Amino acid sequence: MLAGKYALAEFRANLSRLEPYVEVRSDLSDFPNRRGAFGNTVESVVGVKKETFGGAVLSTEVGASHSRFEFDHAVAGGDSVESGAGALLRARLEMPFFGSRRLQDRIIAQAFQDSTARKAQLDYLKSFRAQVENALSYYNQVVFWQRSLESYEKWMAALDLLLRDARVRESDRQRIETTRAAVESNWNHVRSRQEDNIGTFLAYLGGIPEGDVEIEIPNYRLSPFVEQSRQDQGLRALIERARVNNPAFRILNDAIKNARLQHEQAVRGRYDVTMFLEGTTFPLGSEAFDDRYEGWMIGGGINVRLNDRRARNATRLRSEAQIRQFEAEMEAEEIGIQQKIVSNTTTILSNDENRNQLLAAAARMAAAFETRRAEYFAGTINIDQLLTARADIAANEGALNTNLQLTAEREALLALAIGQVYEMVGLKIGSDTTALSPAADSALKAEPRNPGRSGETP
Repeated sequence: MLAGKYALAEFRANLSRLEPYVEVRSDLSDFPNRRGAFGNTVESVVGVKKETFGGAVLSTEVGASHSRFEFDHAVAGGDSVESGAGALLRARLEMPFFGSRRLQDRIIAQAFQDSTARKAQLDYLKSFRAQVENALSYYNQVVFWQRSLESYEKWMAALDLLLRDARVRESDRQRIETTRAAVESNWNHVRSRQEDNIGTFLAYLGGIPEGDVEIEIPNYRLSPFVEQSRQDQGLRALIERARVNNPAFRILNDAIKNARLQHEQAVRGRYDVTMFLEGTTFPLGSEAFDDRYEGWMIGGGINVRLNDRRARNATRLRSEAQIRQFEAEMEAEEIGIQQKIVSNTTTILSNDENRNQLLAAAARMAAAFETRRAEYFAGTINIDQLLTARADIAANEGALNTNLQLTAEREALLALAIGQVYEMVGLKIGSDTTALSPAADSALKAEPRNPGRSGETP
């Protein structure tokens, strides 16, 4: 992205220059029919030239000239050598008019450079989005495995409570210990997965040491975007918000404007018309040698040229193709955002209903386990029936954790679709560059990268 930005800045600087210069010119002449004149004229000037983006060129220079000519003595009939020096002051203005190829070429070239820079910005946004999506995904996995660890720990604590109860028959203790060993084995496996996920997640945060980060388990709360989607015109408001927040629309809009400008210039650029005006004065010199002393000259003209039709047609066709491409990209981006907003909000609402059902089932299972526990100690059921009741609680907790993870993943995708992640880090598209907040920019300097802050929840 920075390469595209600097290339655009270099292009603009090259088309609007203010440059001093020094020029030395020497003309060797031989005119046999001018009294056999043979000699040399040397002119040395110092000047400054201003070139504008519109193609106008203004130059001013001051300097001195010296000449020496030898004449055929027999023809001249007098002095055979003439020499002298003088000063001069010169100014020249070139002004392109309608259809100027120089102006059109610059407008077209600038539009192309703008499009190149915008393309680099769009690629950067796609990379940024992918980094954020991966980081949020790993964060949600960390939360999921942490909840799974806590579920296994509660399961083992319930089994430990049974083992400490003196009413448990000795013949059943081995069965409880076997079940606990299996649960602990699963806990160890999940903890290993959790350590791997934490390492990957911290890498996306820029390689932050694990000791500097505290992973928080967020409380469940239905996304306010989902609540908004339930209201009248709420879905349309979310889509409009996505258009405002998503810098890709700004980039593509600008790209379309540049392509249309190229097309307009190609259609208009049939004739190349340029006018020039030049003036010179000779304030110092030898009156006896240079009859231009204390004189001046003013000259001007106009140049009309027919531009090459092939080049104009090629530019026109290229700009038309770019317009179609950018419009298709914008339409695809908007359709994709609409689909993501609709599908994610629908899935989140469905998961919310399933969550309520799982919570209701959890309450029933907890009560059933206490009933089974009392029945076991009363001798009406065996230990396997009691352990099955506790395993049902663990299975329901696993389903609830999966439900919460899927909801979190959908909420992350919804935040990306609406453009909330761009708001969070202050990412905006300016006239020349894509800007990140300082904190986000520093966080993006490591690979893999994530612009979020440690400890934040999606």
